[in-house]
Amino acid sequence: MRPVAYRLAAPLAALVCFLSLSWLYGWGNHALYENILRWYGVVPFRFPFVDISGSLAAWECARQGVDVILSDPCDVLHRGYNYSPLWMAAAPIPLGVSDRVPVGWCLDLLFIASLGLLPPPRRPVELMIVLAATLSTMVVFALERANPDILLFVLALMAGLLAVCRLPLRLLGYCLALVAALLKYYPIMVLIIVFRERASRFIATSIVIAGALAVFCVVYHGEIARGLPTITRGPYNTDLFAAKNLPFLLGEVVGGVAGPWSWAPLVQPVFAGAVYATLVGICIVICLRLLGYGEFSSTLASLSELERIFLATGSAVIVGCFFAGQSIGYRGVFLLMVIPGLLAISRVSNRHLRNLGVGTCVVIVLLMWGECFRLVLASEGKILFWLIRELGWWWAISVMLAVICNFIWEAPIVRAMASDLHRWVVTHIPSSQQPGPGRTVNTANSTGGAPS
Repeated sequence: MRPVAYRLAAPLAALVCFLSLSWLYGWGNHALYENILRWYGVVPFRFPFVDISGSLAAWECARQGVDVILSDPCDVLHRGYNYSPLWMAAAPIPLGVSDRVPVGWCLDLLFIASLGLLPPPRRPVELMIVLAATLSTMVVFALERANPDILLFVLALMAGLLAVCRLPLRLLGYCLALVAALLKYYPIMVLIIVFRERASRFIATSIVIAGALAVFCVVYHGEIARGLPTITRGPYNTDLFAAKNLPFLLGEVVGGVAGPWSWAPLVQPVFAGAVYATLVGICIVICLRLLGYGEFSSTLASLSELERIFLATGSAVIVGCFFAGQSIGYRGVFLLMVIPGLLAISRVSNRHLRNLGVGTCVVIVLLMWGECFRLVLASEGKILFWLIRELGWWWAISVMLAVICNFIWEAPIVRAMASDLHRWVVTHIPSSQQPGPGRTVNTANSTGGAPS
C-alpha cells in the first residue's frame, strides 16, 4: 500500500486544500479566504480564477470583432491578450466570462489529477519534500488564478508520458508539446524530448516541427509582433524570476549611489552587464564540474525513463524561461516535474550526489515558497532574503543546465555525430596526431533513446 499512498498523497493534499478554500469562498467567508491567501504570499483578487477569466474574455470580445491584443474591454482588468494568437483561433468555442467558475474548476481539477502521474516519492523525507512543493505558494497562486500555464503543464506532462511509448504515441506526444508551444511560446522547450529519437527520426520530426513553426509565424506574424512587447515585465524584487533580476537590480543600486555625476548613466548598464557575465560564468563552471564528474552522468543514466524525461523537460522549461525574460511565479509549477528526478539522484550511494539531489530539492522548495517568506519579512530582512533567493535560483539553474546538457549529449543523434567525427579523425589524421589514451572520443551507443 505504501507506493500507492505515496503516489496519491500529493494530489489528495492539493485536492483537500483546493476544496477547503473553495468551500470558504463559496459559503461567503471571503475575509478568511483572503487572509489565507495573503499568508501564502498570494495577493487575492476580488474573485478567483481571474486569469482564465481574461482568456475567456478574449474569446468573448473576439466573437464580437474586437481587437483584443492591446486592450480587451470584455476583461475585468482590460488586459491586452499577449498570448499566442492561436488561442484566438478557438474563439468560436461558445465560452465567455460567465463560464469562469466551471472552466477554472475543470482546469484546476485536471492539474491536481495530473500530479498523480508524476513518479512518486519512495521515502518519508521525499514525501515531505513533494508535499511542500505541491502546497507551495507558486502552485496555490497558479490554481487560485486558474492560469493557463496549468493547462500547459498538463500537456507537457502528457507529452513526457507518451515519450516512453511506441512511435505512434510518441508522435502524439510531440504534437501535444507543439500545441503547448504554439499556445504560449515558452513550452517549446518541452520538445527537448525529441532528442531521444534515433538520428533519422529526429531529423524527420524536427523538419516537421520546424515547418509547423514556420507556417505559424507566417500566418500570425502581425499578431505576434504586436503582442510580444506587451509580455509581462516588472520590478526585479517581486515574484518575477529571471536571470536579469540580480544583476539589473544591483546595477540600479550602484547607479543610484553614483548620483549626479556625468558618468553615472554608464555605471548601471556596465555594472549590471559585468555581474550578469560573472553569474553566467559561474553557472557554466558549476555545470561543467557536474558534467565532468563521471558518476553524475552514470546516475542520470540509471534513472527510470519517466524520472529522466520529466527531469530534463522541467529543467528545459525553467532554464529557458529564466534566461528568456521575466516569468511570473506561477510558471514555477514546472518545477514539480524536476523534483522526482532530483529525489531519485538522492537515493544513490555516492554521498556527494545524495547531497546534490536533496540540497537542490530543498532550494527549489524554498524558491516555490519564496513569496510567502518575502511578504512576511520586515523591509531589512527582505533585502537579504532577495539576495539569497536570487543566488538560490542561479544554483538551481546551474544544476538543471547540467541535466539538459547531459540529456542532449546522450541523445542518439549526438552520439552518432560523435562517432562519425571519431571515424573521420581516424581516417584523415595521422596516428601520431590523434588523441592519446584517456582522450579518445567516446563512441558508445546511447542507452537513453526512445523505444522502437
